[in-house]
Amino acid sequence: MRVTEMPLKKKTAHKLMLIALACLVCLGPLSAQTAPSPLAGDYEGRIGPLHLVLHLRQSAGTGLTGTIDSIDQDVFGIRCADITESGMTFSFTNPELQASYQGEISPDRNTITGTSKQSGSAPLVFTRKAGTETDYAGMLGHLHLILHLRQSTGTGLTGSIESIDPVAFGGQCTDITKSGTKFSFTVPALQERSQGDIRVLGNYQGDISPDGNTITGTWEETGAAPLVFTRRPETDAAGLKADTKSANYGRSAWVHFGPNGRLVYRRTPQGDRIPDFSSAGYRGGGIALPHAPTRVTVSPSGKEDDTPALQAAIDKVASLPPGPRGIRGAVVLAPGTFNLAGTLHVNTSGVVIRGAGSEGTEASVLKMTGKPHLAIEIKGEYHRRTLGPDTVLKDTYVPAGSTLIHLADAKGMHPGDTIEIVKPVTPEWVHAMGMDHLVRNGEPETWVENDIRVFRKVVSVKGNAVEFEVPLTDSFDSHFYGAGQPTVTRVEISGPIEETGVENLRIAAPNRSIDYHQDAHFDGIAMDNLVDSWLGGLAFVDTTNSVSIGHNAERLTVVLVDVQQDDTVTSHAQPFDFSVAGSQILLDRCSARGDRVTYVATQSHSEGPVVVLHCRFNGSGQIEGHQRWSTGFLVDSSVVPDGRINLRNRGVMGSGHGWASGWSVLWNDEAEAFLVQNPPGDLNWSIGDVGEHASQPMPVSDDQVEGPPLPGGVDESVGTHVEPNSLYLAQLQDRKGAAAVKAIGYHAQ
Repeated sequence: MRVTEMPLKKKTAHKLMLIALACLVCLGPLSAQTAPSPLAGDYEGRIGPLHLVLHLRQSAGTGLTGTIDSIDQDVFGIRCADITESGMTFSFTNPELQASYQGEISPDRNTITGTSKQSGSAPLVFTRKAGTETDYAGMLGHLHLILHLRQSTGTGLTGSIESIDPVAFGGQCTDITKSGTKFSFTVPALQERSQGDIRVLGNYQGDISPDGNTITGTWEETGAAPLVFTRRPETDAAGLKADTKSANYGRSAWVHFGPNGRLVYRRTPQGDRIPDFSSAGYRGGGIALPHAPTRVTVSPSGKEDDTPALQAAIDKVASLPPGPRGIRGAVVLAPGTFNLAGTLHVNTSGVVIRGAGSEGTEASVLKMTGKPHLAIEIKGEYHRRTLGPDTVLKDTYVPAGSTLIHLADAKGMHPGDTIEIVKPVTPEWVHAMGMDHLVRNGEPETWVENDIRVFRKVVSVKGNAVEFEVPLTDSFDSHFYGAGQPTVTRVEISGPIEETGVENLRIAAPNRSIDYHQDAHFDGIAMDNLVDSWLGGLAFVDTTNSVSIGHNAERLTVVLVDVQQDDTVTSHAQPFDFSVAGSQILLDRCSARGDRVTYVATQSHSEGPVVVLHCRFNGSGQIEGHQRWSTGFLVDSSVVPDGRINLRNRGVMGSGHGWASGWSVLWNDEAEAFLVQNPPGDLNWSIGDVGEHASQPMPVSDDQVEGPPLPGGVDESVGTHVEPNSLYLAQLQDRKGAAAVKAIGYHAQ
């Protein structure tokens, strides 16, 4: 480890304030080590003139973890990875420095004698530091700050600071004073040290709680800001250290684990943040799918059409009284092939269609025959009734990701109510988005025309402040509305069906090539006007549009569904394997194979959250926000090795799809290429994604060579995945606990 070649991090005065706030000193009783001591602790070493400090921490959840500080270079928190303790041998790597260390532990475990390797080899001896160290954590805005405080006989109280956000770095605290319950320190401006001119960046003063676990105080520089520091536990709620991660993973400044294992979010100056997507899925996420009892079993008849017999069985179950959870029961399809010349309709709550499997000789197969048609329609009714007068938003700006709004009059609203929030589509907003001049083949195109409506369930009302659990996935800016401010109305929605599902069967259409807009389709399953329902363990073969989810579908899980397209379409327009326009939709561990197809697409006015989780799609197709302003789209830990994932402006494509995605996130995905662009005043994020990050102007009419350039989205940790491995699962665990993650088939995060 040639520490002399460590890359120094950029140091600017405005960033220093943010770190300085983390420079808080550990106070209160420090736990003493017992003999024989574990390897965990703090060690000092030197390479030439450079003073190094190795921090090793032991926790039940993650074992031995560590970081290195280079004191003379003001570089702190260099990650140690691949830490191995085997007998008396100890080793680790520093991936950021392309360095490694291997040594022998002394019998008293106070010395490690070994060799550091980088471009060459150098002896390096680490000696355990006398005294004890405690870690504290604090937050300033979106910045997560860690303080290492050491108490020793020789030097008294000393401290160093580490910021685990990429926008800041670490440093040392000076003039640390503890007098009774009063505590203070000074942070020097590090950038001046190399010139011998040490300026004071700022000061912190606080009061120590009686148990020594909290310091409540104020940071002062050009102004004052409150800052509270809390003693860090050894492990977080999930058994993971908040600042440890695999050597192969980075950290996002926008979402990461905080000091207590909870997620920490960065916000824009206006308060926008990455939304919480964890309410996507059956019953709002984290609930295992139910098993419906068998009520009717149907076997293949061998006739030309089994549609009447299957529909009769569905209708019979629909006539039964509902049981627990409102489930009436399942129509079970025996193994074999059913000829399906018509559409099966499920229009009653609590009815499940379940086959014997989707693969192999024992599969239950719906073989689509006759004229092109839809295989299964699951659809209730939709009735909206107004329960009170309209009121308007009083907030001049409601950030994306918010769960709180302020109304002109919240009288009559109560927890449990459904409210409808209407975002006016005004000429001012359309112009600001650059969508008022779409022309293709000499004909004008219209982008978003009708108002955008979103429904949320109220969880609390305090005065005129209304809170709901599922965050808004769009922002509301009064600048664009004039007199037509967004309205909020208490409503009642009736008619949707619930607790319906289709499981464990195969739907196969005739193998054929088609012109998407000219030829009739053999489509798979269409769902609308339903809530708390699911599709699971299905296979689709050569269906044109396989799964279509309408605007009035809510809280659905589509899990382990596979689509195979053997023939490509002949037209430029492409079919959809999964088309989503509803809210709180989870596509989990789905897959597809085929070229010239859109694997997953959100449709116009989709307000999300819509989540694509741990899916894999093989072929030259794409995942994308498809048209006319969909928001709250998360593609999480998914793979399209030969295709693309897009959050972009589609311009005149289609019928004038324009800006298709806003406030959406690609997280830890892999694809051949990503195209992520920021709409005016909005953000799209690509975080931890592996693949080419492309750019493209807005598609315009045929008589123009090239459209206007478009700003790229927020790219972070390009080429390196970040922690948490899954944003959706981490958010679900953060909101509902580890049991919710396990309930849907995953390990706790």
